[in-house]
Amino acid sequence: MTAAQSALISDLANDLRPTVAKIESSIPITRGHYGRYGSLLSQLSKGNATNAAILLLALIEAGANAQGARDGFKTFC
Repeated sequence: MTAAQSALISDLANDLRPTVAKIESSIPITRGHYGRYGSLLSQLSKGNATNAAILLLALIEAGANAQGARDGFKTFC
């Protein structure tokens, strides 16, 4: 990963932290909140798999349940 890519992911993670905190503090309806993370990835990436992969890394850096975020990516993207 280049320095520019790493900086982009860190910036996105900072922007996503409040959303991740809200998801993580909610009652899990799906294992690891994969439903909410998958829906979020799908909406934000607008169906672009590359954008979804970048957002996935940012979600995990922002404190998302890593397994839930990965499962949401696999299911929705």
